[in-house]
Amino acid sequence: MKTHTLQHTSPTTRNIKQPSYPQCLNPLPSTWVTLLEPPTSSCFEEALLMCQYPDGQWAAWIPGFGEIKLHSGQFCRMS
Repeated sequence: MKTHTLQHTSPTTRNIKQPSYPQCLNPLPSTWVTLLEPPTSSCFEEALLMCQYPDGQWAAWIPGFGEIKLHSGQFCRMS
């Protein structure tokens, strides 16, 4: 006699395809982010978001560089 075992997959165990691009975030002030393209090769690759401008861009501070204005496509959450 053959027996069959049914396996139920829950949403947490399914093989979900992850996007190949970096996982970005909903930016918040006082968040450290990874810069996708740092402004110079000699500065850090992380920035601290300070506040958001009315046009949607962010004031950020990069160690070794200073203050910079970034749009959300220039950074992702730190991993």
